Amino acid sequence: MASVFELARTLGEELQKTPQVEALLAAKIAYEQDPEISKAVAEYTQMHDEFQAKMQAGGIAPEEQKKFAEEMKARGEIIKNNKLAADLYTAEMNFNNFMNSVFNIITATLAGEDPEQSGGCSPSACASCGGGCH
Repeated sequence: MASVFELARTLGEELQKTPQVEALLAAKIAYEQDPEISKAVAEYTQMHDEFQAKMQAGGIAPEEQKKFAEEMKARGEIIKNNKLAADLYTAEMNFNNFMNSVFNIITATLAGEDPEQSGGCSPSACASCGGGCH
């Protein structure tokens, strides 16, 4: 009989073949290879870090806080409206929903329940989890 660790490795290998993982990896590669979104995220992060350092060093005037909030909102909109960032977010959300479904099946099984009877995974629940398991 295979050990739990061998089964986990096999499960990981099988998960790599799912549309959710394939979509996530493809979206991540496209996102990481785009210099525009990489620059926008780096600038956003640097601006946030610099602001936090100023806050810790002694505070910031309300006018500067307002200006910072406006700039961060504008930069956040640029990132949010980037197609590659949106695609990555969607792929991550679908992957997380899919993995939650897998975890629910494991949890139900550990509790001695039939996952299909306990709502852990059924064709009727696919709309909420991204499907792919049937």
